[in-house]
Amino acid sequence: RSIEINYISFENQQNKYDQGDNLAFFPETLNTPNCFSRHLLVNKYLITRSPKYLFWALEFDPNVLMDPYFVETVNYWSTLLNSNNCNDKDSVKNLLGNVGESLRNSRNNNLFYHYDSGFVHSTKNPNEPIITFEVHPPRRCFRVIDNFDSIIRFLEISLKTHADLKEEIMNKYKISDINTDFGDLKITAAVIISELHNRIPKKDKLGLYLTPFLAYEIYKDAVEHSVNLNYIVDTFRIVDYWDPDKKR
Repeated sequence: RSIEINYISFENQQNKYDQGDNLAFFPETLNTPNCFSRHLLVNKYLITRSPKYLFWALEFDPNVLMDPYFVETVNYWSTLLNSNNCNDKDSVKNLLGNVGESLRNSRNNNLFYHYDSGFVHSTKNPNEPIITFEVHPPRRCFRVIDNFDSIIRFLEISLKTHADLKEEIMNKYKISDINTDFGDLKITAAVIISELHNRIPKKDKLGLYLTPFLAYEIYKDAVEHSVNLNYIVDTFRIVDYWDPDKKR
């Protein structure tokens, strides 16, 4: 039996950390447009200055410990803790403590099932399984966006050629029927995406059902999350180093 679920935003899927949104302790040495990390969530930290992304990056991949921007940040926090000029050492202590906590919260990849559609089925919380998009490794990131955009481009071209859109969709994607008014191409793409994803044999055996509404919500969240990260995604998606089937 298929399970129909609601979407939980990427931010709300993650563990909460004390001082995770505190921007006051971002190293000035990293305040430059030239900073660039191979870890997507570290780059999100560099863009937003929110340390929660640093802790989430560490959860996803302990190799973040060797990232120069992570090292720079932790060294800066340690310097503040031993400085007479820091007026809020308790917050700094909590930030440093979060490093160990995030390592203890390392992600169990066996609870995340990846599909070529770009969606990820997660059983991190067995009582509340979810479908989401991926942020690590970068090679897989935001494939949901790519697939949506590809379908939207196809729909736009079909409309320009005055083709029968319903017939074009049914022929291209081998869909027996599609019920939508075609007034919103993103919604139409969501209908197609959900149909294609639901026909894929599932690894997780949960029978999670992707509705068009859910597909569209995930797409919107991925688009919002990927702001200013497109270059990173386009770069690392094709790098074999990130192939999950190869040892690093």
